[in-house]
Formats: sequence, C-alpha cells, structure tokens
Amino acid sequence: MLDTLKVRIYPNKEQREALAKSFGCSRFVFNYYLNKTNNQYQETGKSMSYCDMAKDLTQLKKLPDYEWLTEVTAATLQQTLKNLESAFNNFFVLRARFPKFKSKHRKQSIRYPESCSIKNGGLKLPKLGIVKASISKSINGKIKSVTVSQTSTDKYFAAILFETDDLTSSKEGKISSIDLGLSSLVTVFDGEKFDKVDPIKPTRKYAKRLRRRQQALSRKLKGSNNRKKTVKRVARVHEKIANTRQDFLHKLSRKLVDENQVIIAENLCIKGLARTKLAKSVLDAGWGMLLNFICYKLDREGKILVQVDRFFPSTKLCNGCFFQE
Repeated sequence: MLDTLKVRIYPNKEQREALAKSFGCSRFVFNYYLNKTNNQYQETGKSMSYCDMAKDLTQLKKLPDYEWLTEVTAATLQQTLKNLESAFNNFFVLRARFPKFKSKHRKQSIRYPESCSIKNGGLKLPKLGIVKASISKSINGKIKSVTVSQTSTDKYFAAILFETDDLTSSKEGKISSIDLGLSSLVTVFDGEKFDKVDPIKPTRKYAKRLRRRQQALSRKLKGSNNRKKTVKRVARVHEKIANTRQDFLHKLSRKLVDENQVIIAENLCIKGLARTKLAKSVLDAGWGMLLNFICYKLDREGKILVQVDRFFPSTKLCNGCFFQE
C-alpha cells in the first residue's frame, strides 16, 4: 500500500532560488496550456490531451524565447501537464470546478515523480542535491514521488509518497456512533455511555490577534516593503489558526480510530450549513476535515466507517420493533 509523510525542509539560498525557478516554470506551463486548451476548444470543439501538450512542450522549449524552461527538471513539467489533464477530467465528471490560472501570490507547489531518495538524513531531489529535512520516521519502502510546497509564510514542506507494508490491525474493538455539533464538537456513544469532546474554536481564540494584524495592514501603503512584511504577519496568524485546528483534529481522529473497529457518522451537508448564519462556527469546527481524517485512518487499518444518510428518520423509529411512525 501507499503512505504519505509530510516533512519540513530547510533549503539553502541556492536551493531556494532553484525551487523558485521550478515553481515559476511549472506555473507558466500550467497557465500556458490551460489558455491554449481553452482557445483550441473554442475554435475546434476539441481539447488537448496530455500527449498533445507534452509534444507541444518539447517544441516550445526549443524556441529562443522559452529556453529558460530547460533549466528545470523535465519530469516536473510533464507532471504539471498530467495535473492539468486530471483537473479537466475532474471537471467533466463533476468532481471539481473548472481549472483556474495559478497565481504567484498563493501557495506554490511542484512534484518530483522520480529520482528522489533519503540520503544522509536529508531529502535528495533532482537538480537540488540533498536538502536538509526534519524526517520524523524511517522510510523503508520505495519513494514514488515527492511534492515540494512553499507556504505564504516562506516555509517549505515535502510530502513523500512511498510504498509500505499493509498495516495489521486488531479485529477486536467497539462499534461507536458519533454526532457532530457546535456546543460539543463530537458526542461518542458506544452502546453504554456518552463521551463529549468540546471544540477548541481556534478562529475565535486568535480573533483579537488577527484583527490587530489586519488593522496594521490596512494602514500600510500599497506596494511598500512594510506592507509586504505586514502581509506575512497576517499570513502567520492564519497559519497558526489552521495548524491549531489540524493538530487537534488529527489527535481526536487518532483516538477515535484506535478505540473503535466501526465508527458510524451522519453524512452532513457541510456546504449547505456553511451558507447559514452559523457559517463561521461550522467552518471553525472543521467537521469535514475530521470526517476525512477518520475515513482515511480507518481505511488504512482495515476498519470501517459507516455514513448514515442525513434524511434517515432515526428519531421516528421505534426502539423495539423499528417501526416508522
């Protein structure tokens, strides 16, 4: 089976410059062929496949104005074209929205699909060499790919996809149902007793700090260096909120998965709830993220997640004969 490990990396000055070039080339290739595919579809009614884009990219790099595309690894640009094709496929099967043009002012990422390894306690990447990394556990299986990303606070991370043995899990465990809420984030019932977990509300916890940073940002002159510095200060607060929520939900989901063999949860329409007056509280609770964490951790250990339809009339059923009133 495949597993993923996300680690923090610390590239030096030369490696940061090389990564900046890779991010820029990948972003340019994505936007260039997204625009070209849109134009071709409007003219001929046919879009470009990955093979068509890859052949065109080979010819594009031979032109004098685009020779700078040869400075980065060719496999990363080919992977960008695969990502674009996947984005179109997801749109056509109604799994996602139409692909958007990438911006240099947002999170940057690039994937190395080959020639990556762990060496001397660091991460060896093509044309970068060994990058210093904080690896929390040993990786014994074959590395399939590495996705390097840069956050808006100038931190670098690497998501390592590698092969690993199937995790063995005990077939013994409780069957519990969970109910998601706002006053109590999770109410767990195992057939004998109820356990409640209170929400941490990270957005409200850091609201005062965020408000002060945003007030300071509004006073800075657009285009000035002080404004750029303040933008990063605001981004750090948003990052703190996201990390606090994610850490709490990871620990909670791990506890629920370790204690249960089967977990039953309601299939909520979170997008619909996010349009109500409780939108801020619903999004701050992170119900969708929690269910996602529980789902993949149960699946990885061979356990079961049962999602009950939101329209199931559980309150109208007799607890003895299950007759619906």
